[in-house]
Amino acid sequence: MTSVIMKTFRFRKLLHFIKYKPIETSIVISIILATIQPLRCPTWRGYSYLNFNEIKDDLQMCLVTRRPHDFKLCPLVSPDLAPYKRVNKVVNETLLREMPEKMNILPGGRWFPKHCSAWQRVAVIIPYRDRKKHLDLFLQNIHPFLQAQQLDYGIFVIEQSEKHKFNRGKLFNIGYLEATKEPDFCCFIFHDVDLLPESPRHTYGCSEEPRHMCSALDTFRYVLPYPELFGGVVAFTKEQFSTVNGYSNLFFGWGGEDDDLYDRLKAKQINVRRWAPEISRFTMLFHKKEPPNQHRFLLLKTVKERMDRDGLNTLDYKILSTDSYPLYTRILVDVKPK
Repeated sequence: MTSVIMKTFRFRKLLHFIKYKPIETSIVISIILATIQPLRCPTWRGYSYLNFNEIKDDLQMCLVTRRPHDFKLCPLVSPDLAPYKRVNKVVNETLLREMPEKMNILPGGRWFPKHCSAWQRVAVIIPYRDRKKHLDLFLQNIHPFLQAQQLDYGIFVIEQSEKHKFNRGKLFNIGYLEATKEPDFCCFIFHDVDLLPESPRHTYGCSEEPRHMCSALDTFRYVLPYPELFGGVVAFTKEQFSTVNGYSNLFFGWGGEDDDLYDRLKAKQINVRRWAPEISRFTMLFHKKEPPNQHRFLLLKTVKERMDRDGLNTLDYKILSTDSYPLYTRILVDVKPK
């Protein structure tokens, strides 16, 4: 009974405050809205996004040579794609076995449209170790996704051997260099294996500036936590990636390499491009976190000083095997051979 009386008393005090102090009330409400709204709506955070109507002007054109010149161009953004598609998070072994034949996927995870000429040839590069379920889910989702966009693409899984701590940035660099040995790849998408796109209209291509593709992640309630975040899935052209000398090779263990890459872009005065959150939606698959890199904060203090001598031009690795599997190219590497 006492509790009810106290609640009634507080409610009456609140009504009295609202009635006789409207200015103070409006200030309090404004502060509350200013705090809550950015958490609910990314557009209130002040970030710069391109909306769906601006995508065509943002995408880079680099015609591939595998189709005759008299072929018509595939559309930059297909008008038939739905704004959202439910992500399949259950591995279908039968589907994975049948996909190469039913979807005409070439050995090594290659595919290109036969009725039109793709406007980019895209290499999707995945750093990998001990995530078979995630890889299976990624493959069964990504192949239909990319084919619907009529892209010329290849899937490269760069697997690190068990000898050393995981070095995600170095695996990305290795994947980039190995993919450039094949002709005509002009766009490189550096993609974590546990992230799956939700919007079929989210074109897997390169923009005029490096693009942070997964700026709306389900684990963050589809809100970008802070503007410097530049991980998960990012897209670079050859010129953009070589300008910053790729990723750092020094980050063994979890964390730091994405922040390092962002700082490299800032040092070169290169802006980050992001598309609207409703386009850039991704689902993250559950996984245990790797042990953190204890030296990551010290390394991040020296980005400008070492970026020209730590990256693509100082990459040291050994290829242990290369396999052209039906759904992807697997490159097993030792990231620290000496």
